[in-house]
Amino acid sequence: MLGDRIAVDIGYLGKDYTNLPLYMEIWEIEDKEFFLEIINWLDSRAIKKSAETMKRERDKLKRK
Repeated sequence: MLGDRIAVDIGYLGKDYTNLPLYMEIWEIEDKEFFLEIINWLDSRAIKKSAETMKRERDKLKRK
């Protein structure tokens, strides 16, 4: 549904929210504020996990 934004050096940057208003209309989301809060929370967890993974992999490469 929502595409991912990824940068080579940084990793996962988050979701692409370009089509979000369209999807919210199609899915008939009534509580938009709560919906956005949930998406934001999930996205921030994914970004944090990606950053940790990238750091771990970078540290492995530096040790070699």
